[in-house]
Amino acid sequence: MKRSISSICSILAALCACAPSLAQSPDAGGSGGVSFDDVAPSHEEEVLELETIEIMDTIESDVRNGARPAFAQTIVEPHVQSVNDWLESVNGVYGDQTGKGTRSVMVRGFESRQLRIEFNGMPLETGYEGLAALDVLPMNWISAGRVAHADATPIDGVGLGGKLDFYAFDPSKLEAAVEVSRSGAVASVSHGMKRGAWRWAATLGANYKSGFYLSGDFKAADGEDGELRDSSEKKGANFLAKLGRTLSSWGDVELMAGWAQAPRDVPTGINTGTHRYWKFTNWRIAFASGRLRFETAPLTGQLFVWALDSGNTLEAFDDETRSTQTTPEASTSVWQDDDYGMKLELNFMPFDLHSAGLMALALRADLRYQRHASNEEKYQPGATSSQTSSRFYYDLRPALEWMISPDVRVFAAGNVVGSVPVSQTSKGPVTDDVRLVGQHDGGFSVGVDYAILENLDLGLRAARRLRMPSLKEQFRNVPESLGVVPEKLLPEVAWDFEAELHWKPLDEVALTIGVFDIEIRDLIEFKYVNALKIAYNVSEARHAGVDVALKLGAWAGVSLDLSYHYLYAYDLSEAHELNDRPAHNVRAAVHYEPLDSLRLTLGASFESKRRTEAWMSTKYAWLGSVFLLNAEVEWHTEHFALYVRGTNLTDYNYMRAIGYPEEGVNVMVGGKVTY
Repeated sequence: MKRSISSICSILAALCACAPSLAQSPDAGGSGGVSFDDVAPSHEEEVLELETIEIMDTIESDVRNGARPAFAQTIVEPHVQSVNDWLESVNGVYGDQTGKGTRSVMVRGFESRQLRIEFNGMPLETGYEGLAALDVLPMNWISAGRVAHADATPIDGVGLGGKLDFYAFDPSKLEAAVEVSRSGAVASVSHGMKRGAWRWAATLGANYKSGFYLSGDFKAADGEDGELRDSSEKKGANFLAKLGRTLSSWGDVELMAGWAQAPRDVPTGINTGTHRYWKFTNWRIAFASGRLRFETAPLTGQLFVWALDSGNTLEAFDDETRSTQTTPEASTSVWQDDDYGMKLELNFMPFDLHSAGLMALALRADLRYQRHASNEEKYQPGATSSQTSSRFYYDLRPALEWMISPDVRVFAAGNVVGSVPVSQTSKGPVTDDVRLVGQHDGGFSVGVDYAILENLDLGLRAARRLRMPSLKEQFRNVPESLGVVPEKLLPEVAWDFEAELHWKPLDEVALTIGVFDIEIRDLIEFKYVNALKIAYNVSEARHAGVDVALKLGAWAGVSLDLSYHYLYAYDLSEAHELNDRPAHNVRAAVHYEPLDSLRLTLGASFESKRRTEAWMSTKYAWLGSVFLLNAEVEWHTEHFALYVRGTNLTDYNYMRAIGYPEEGVNVMVGGKVTY
């Protein structure tokens, strides 16, 4: 059904003064919701309340993006206790791991450092490694998430591989949850309240891992590096609190603070002739943030500020008891990353082009100061190394959006990115001859969304995306001490072309097909030279592939979710495949609800290959194909939920360790009470 331009003009005019920025809405990437026909234009001046803000946030998403297919997908999984497992329910996303036990994700073959990752609008990646510590982000902090493969809005500004948005929890009642398994337990209690113009919420969480499944019984296969894994028990805790207030009729303000410490699993032997038994005695993230959202006649937007601290303490012991440090191999390393920043978003009132539709302007500006400090002290006297570095980072994105008709939307955005070194000191043999340099570059993004039919949407995207080298990557560039003339580590540049078709002929049937071709220049990769890890540029590479997702049902209480992802990753400069990325990824889940209070789920996932990086090695440990099967039974009422989940792998979160799944059966029992 075609809708008139005049109705859209009146709707946008009514919404412009009261709708918050689209980029902050967890519904921005979802399908369905409020249609044009569901929104009645209003010219009456109303007092702005919290509920009005939330409702208008949803309406704004659907009005300004009524023709958009699902380039961005919203995910809500209530019973998954790992952020990484949660993300892997989305097509094109799969887990990865490093030799030091950090679990990360890949989106269409791009590592976490090549994604833009935000929690409630705050960037999570560190300036040093460029990675976001998703392992340390508790599930009880999150109410919803969004995975965007391409810009869904003019000011999204996704990274090379996409963007991950996490939205802070918002309980309206008292909630308590717990899950127990063979490998440990997690628990949380949360509470939220609204009274007049005020609102507040808080959550406390705890986690425990017995470490039994990371035992000394594990042995690497022939040709694989890595031996024992960290089998020590681990404990962690977290808290998050936020306070908000509606400000009369023009906006609201929100303050938030959080702290979390999480368990981390690491390898303990690395085939270097000497066993080193590692333990992360401290691995945490802490932050404070403030947000001011405003809605006035000429523009809407938000001002967001934050201070983020993350880091860890890693101790290397002499034996598996992890109690002594008396040999030259023993050491203690301390890392700390600080990030102070602000983000300004402005959305100007649309202006009427009469028969040509509506056009609106927007601006996003990110300004960040990033600092890193690390220190390693070995038992052997004099064997100490330290490093401090800092830089100023900016990301500017002016944009325009043109609603040609209710069924055709066009947008374009520019992107200016740069880093300016502020300070640098180092003590040690690796980084003495490596200097930070300032780098600047630019890009763009354009998109077209077209509602071909009432149930058939087409989206096209093209972009030149950028990523500046992290502080670590610059320090890991080839130093002169290796007898090689150092080359400037260049920013990664990706030319991204994507198309997506979304078809929903019935309420019970939805099909999405996406194709992408991403050509990368100066892709940053790592390798080891003389036991030193260095960063270098792959002059030209390509990621291309297909995403297919199908949802069927529910019919007679039965529904089916299917997805398939194919990735073609190739190093064009050296003419070989980038083999550390799975080529095929298949997921399936069958849900059956015989009663309104009972839900049965059977799920399976398959990856054609998986690898793990062995620290200080030129080799990868290949796992071949990985098959994960899980089943869940859930019984729920208005105030209570109970579930039992089982999997065919003893180490259910096998990707969070060094990457070797151990066969067996793991059972998880959990429950949640809401009052």
